This record gives sequence, structure tokens and C-alpha cells, in this order.
Amino acid sequence: MILGIYGFQDAGKTMLVEDLVKVLVKKGYKVSSVKHTPHKKSIDCEGKDTWRHWQAGSDPVVFSSEIETSIIKHHKMPADEIGRLVQEFFNADIIIIEGFKEGSFPKVAVGDVKPRKGTALVNPTLPRLVRWIEQELSVERVLKRLPGLDCQKCGLDCIGLARAVAAGKRRLEDCSELPTTLVDVRVGGERLAMGKFASAVVEDTVHGLLSSLKGYESGKEVEIRLEGKRRISKRRR
Repeated sequence: MILGIYGFQDAGKTMLVEDLVKVLVKKGYKVSSVKHTPHKKSIDCEGKDTWRHWQAGSDPVVFSSEIETSIIKHHKMPADEIGRLVQEFFNADIIIIEGFKEGSFPKVAVGDVKPRKGTALVNPTLPRLVRWIEQELSVERVLKRLPGLDCQKCGLDCIGLARAVAAGKRRLEDCSELPTTLVDVRVGGERLAMGKFASAVVEDTVHGLLSSLKGYESGKEVEIRLEGKRRISKRRR
């Protein structure tokens, strides 16, 4: 889950993030956070070795010490892209992004600020915010198991069924297209919607292909990545 927290300077955003992180970590969640500033600032400094690496053409530059690892990318990145990268590499249960007012993720407004698109809560108390986050995490976990077809054979779209299951009003098995195994196929980072039949075809085809290859072990998780089609130049003889 990615959650944005925004508001004017000195509205209490950082204090809220700090308190929220403490509570979520204590509850056993894995939390990552991102801090955004509208100012032109850098943690890198002219003359340092990392700065010299960047000036020579390296981007990103990684600084590694006995106590930390810093990845420095010398250009601005959209909030959604940052969130996806953090999720992919660190697999956090929740990523809290402080400062960004834009992005496709749900947001919390702090202080006297006009709510932006996607704002779910305005000036919530910490207990209310924690309850809302846990509810959304429950919905997200159910949604990941649903096919994403929005076929409404159960009477609801996938997000509607996920909320009903998380609330204890419906069962996951109410989905008539629920795959027997989890098959996750993504194109350009976006998950493809697949029902029971398509998931079974993909699973059987992949396992059938890999069974003839050295190193394949049945029962283990399989990950396959295909690069986008490259244009190959034809050389004249």
C-alpha cells in the first residue's frame, strides 16, 4: 500500500508520519517512507566523491558505508514511480510518502489545506488513521488474490468483493473466476487480469516448458521476465 501525507509547511506532517510509523512497526508491519521537498536541495555536495562520480556520467550513484546505503538519482522522479521502485525492491507493507500532493495513491490532508484528488482523510486522529490503513491493507490483500476481471458474476466488481470479504460479509470463494493457484503476469509493471481458465493455461504451459530444462524444480516459485521487443537493424552484406 502507498499512502501520501501532504499539507502546508509546519502543519505537522512529519510528526504525524513519525507517530504513524512507530505504531505500524510496533504492530508488525514493514514500513518504508519517502520525504519530498519542493525546494532545490540535494544530499550530495560538490566536490565529494559521489558528486565526482555523477559529473563523470554515472547516474544513479550509490554511497555505501558501514552504517547506511544511499542511492542518489540526479533528476526529479514522479511520486508514483518512486513508490513503485520502493515497493519492488523493499517489499514494504506500506509506503508513506510525505510532501507530494499529486499521485494516484490515496492521500491524507494535514492542516488547513485544500484537499487534492484522491484524498481519503482530512486531519484524522492517529487511531482513526491506523484503523483506516489496516482496513485498506486487508482489502489490498484480498484484491491481490482476485482475478481483476470485474466480471460481476458474483454481483460485485473485484474491489467491491474485496471490501465485502475484508468486512466479513462475503467469502473469497464467491468469486466464480477465482484461480486455483496464484498466477501473476505483468506487462509494463501492470498486472494482467486473468480468470480461472487463463491462469490454468499459463501455469500448465510454463511448468510444461520448464520441466525439460536443467535446474527446474517443481513446486518452487517461478519468475519469468521478457524484455520489450527491440528493433534490430539489418546490415547490408
